[in-house]
Amino acid sequence: MKEPEISPDFTIEDIHKIREYDAERREIIGDEAYWAEVRADSLYVKEKIKEARERRLAQNDANVKKAV
Repeated sequence: MKEPEISPDFTIEDIHKIREYDAERREIIGDEAYWAEVRADSLYVKEKIKEARERRLAQNDANVKKAV
């Protein structure tokens, strides 16, 4: 199974390609494994967002201290 090619403009057709790809993967690996993967991906993204927020807050604090 090959990953879908997504255009740089991200069109409606790309959304349909992604849906079809996900449906095929879900059939192949099974519901339980599919949702475990989705959960793992979401936890990864959640952690990356948290890290980015912490960096931004630290940078803002440093900028405020420089301004004072």
